[in-house]
Amino acid sequence: MIALVFATLVAVLMASATYLLLQRNPVRMVIGLGLFTHAVNLLVFGTSVSHRGQPPIIVDKAAFNGDISQFVDPLPQALILTAIVISFGIVAFLIALLHRRNSLEAVESCTDRVDDPFAMEPAAALEAVDEDYEWLEDVVLKRELRKPKRTRR
Repeated sequence: MIALVFATLVAVLMASATYLLLQRNPVRMVIGLGLFTHAVNLLVFGTSVSHRGQPPIIVDKAAFNGDISQFVDPLPQALILTAIVISFGIVAFLIALLHRRNSLEAVESCTDRVDDPFAMEPAAALEAVDEDYEWLEDVVLKRELRKPKRTRR
């Protein structure tokens, strides 16, 4: 009975996370990623064998008879702990990317960006004109002025 409740909880969390990840709103995407990582952690925890036993530390090696069934398997807990740390890092990186995108969007608010995958509505394709490359001429001119002139001896 507990396994059925656990499986249902994991299924609901994964379905909710998938729905939120498919949204275009960045906040919903972050929440969906968090729900998805929680669902995977619960799935790993639910598939592990949970029984009471001794910690996997052998104190007296001479008296140990080789029966490992008395020990608890620490691998699922180690995997879940590693997954929690990795998911925290991924969510932090995603939030940093969204913050950077929003700060660039505030600076470039006068021009529409075509290459933004997080845009709420797709921008119309812009055609390149000569005015778009005027800044490049200024950069090249400044670079030429900075070069030291070589003289022959």
